[in-house]
Amino acid sequence: MFKAQISDGEQIECDDYEDGDNGVELYDESGDFIAFVPFTHLLYVGNVTDDGQMVW
Repeated sequence: MFKAQISDGEQIECDDYEDGDNGVELYDESGDFIAFVPFTHLLYVGNVTDDGQMVW
């Protein structure tokens, strides 16, 4: 699992993501699109461990 940290403080959980030219596309466990986050609003995408710790 991953979390995308957005510049306004929001965190979006996702199971997969893809880097694009202008931002990242976030996907759930079924591969369905969740959100697009432009790089201008993205702080980072980090891996979440089984115990809920963020690794980035």
